[in-house]
Amino acid sequence: MRRLLEHSGVPGHIYPLSLLCYEIMPPPQQIEKEIGEQRVISFHGVGLSVAEEIKYGDVTAQSRNADEARGIFSEALYNSVVDQYNVLKSAIFRDRGAVSSNPAISLSQPWR
Repeated sequence: MRRLLEHSGVPGHIYPLSLLCYEIMPPPQQIEKEIGEQRVISFHGVGLSVAEEIKYGDVTAQSRNADEARGIFSEALYNSVVDQYNVLKSAIFRDRGAVSSNPAISLSQPWR
């Protein structure tokens, strides 16, 4: 994605995003070739988290070469998404709600 942004000719931004909704409609038990496979839909909590923008230059400023920089950037994005998922899982699966927030990830329910 970063390379696409660099070559697009317009400014772009990368925001780590986590969407927790698997329990609502998990994939079927087996793959079927026919159209109209049966899907099970259930009622369950959903979580969406968007973290602060991660800028390539800021994260990779101390790297020694391009390969190391790519690794550092990928790891920063991955860690941000994993952290967000952990907070969302705590909020939804442990029924903690917005109390699961931490200094880096603040959960809210804007409709309340």
